[in-house]
Amino acid sequence: MVIRLGIIGLSADQSAWANMAHVQAIKPGGPLTDQYKLAALATSNPKSAKAAADFHGVPADKAYSKPEDIANDPEVDLVVVSVKVPMHKQLTLPALRAKKDVFVEWPLGANLAEAEEMASLAKKQGVNTYVCLQARLQPAFVKIKEIVASGALGRIISTTVLGTDSQMIDVPENARYANDPSSGASILSIPVTHTLDAVLHALASELSSLSATLTITHPTIAFISPSTGAKSAPEPRRIADNIAITGILTHSGAPLSFHYLISTPATPSTFQWTICGEKASLRMEGKSFAVQMMPPKLFMAEAPQGAEQKGIYDSREGGAEWREIEVAKSGLGVFGGVAEVYEKIGKGDTDGLVGFEEAVVRHKMVEAIERSAREGRRVEYL
Repeated sequence: MVIRLGIIGLSADQSAWANMAHVQAIKPGGPLTDQYKLAALATSNPKSAKAAADFHGVPADKAYSKPEDIANDPEVDLVVVSVKVPMHKQLTLPALRAKKDVFVEWPLGANLAEAEEMASLAKKQGVNTYVCLQARLQPAFVKIKEIVASGALGRIISTTVLGTDSQMIDVPENARYANDPSSGASILSIPVTHTLDAVLHALASELSSLSATLTITHPTIAFISPSTGAKSAPEPRRIADNIAITGILTHSGAPLSFHYLISTPATPSTFQWTICGEKASLRMEGKSFAVQMMPPKLFMAEAPQGAEQKGIYDSREGGAEWREIEVAKSGLGVFGGVAEVYEKIGKGDTDGLVGFEEAVVRHKMVEAIERSAREGRRVEYL
């Protein structure tokens, strides 16, 4: 059965996220065109809705400017919300009230309370819900999950994540709103949580407790014009850009160390994740912390031959060497990793997908990280 989509936030702007990451997979000629049809769209006003409909070949009577209209369209099966975070709740609730399945970008809400409200209504309405935490479907993370589950690493004794990003000291003008802590669109809630969610999912774990430090390393931020490339006058930075988290994994009791910072160009953007096991270890490396968009490489090291016969702790063999593991590439070829979510929804395969209730757990984790940093103590969120 073809799923008829109604996308809120789909404009005629080809650089917009909904155009780059959502529509490319389901448009005519796209890899999922046999599973989906773009049936309707909605923007903030009739003029932009008409322009978007003309651009995407959507009938004029299916171009809406009110969320209630697209939610109540009987020819829409799945409502997609791809807009700025502060608007997620107000645009999602009408679809839930209309008992429509809903797919929302992460974060689900601007805060935990909003996420809990949406999850509660979705459960009451009995609808299917999806939240776009797509990094966990990236092939390298899927491979790590398989290896960890197989027991090939033995007992996991530690895991460490380090990421730097030299591209975000200044940001595009349309991201100005994210410098407001109340927006819910912080460095912690978006890039950090996208990656930390994928790490925890691959390890089949949560954090039984955590401690966090959030600091502002670069005191000012400028905003870049999309048309001219000119920067605005510097403004005070209001959200943390240097984030350090330590925690204990529920599955193994091993410690997790996670550090992400916005760096200057003196430090290249990078992503490194190491899982240390008693029998073998894994390492993931990439040139971007946005692992859902720029696939990293995967390496494995195993105890030297003969070490197991002697006993892992008795062997005095030389250290293991890293070897690259071949990882299957996504056959969808669409930027952003969102297409993998659509593919699973279309097949009715929920493995690895995040619904509203699980998204609430992620919001609780983000809230706990902020609380730990604010109060200077170890906290729990489960």
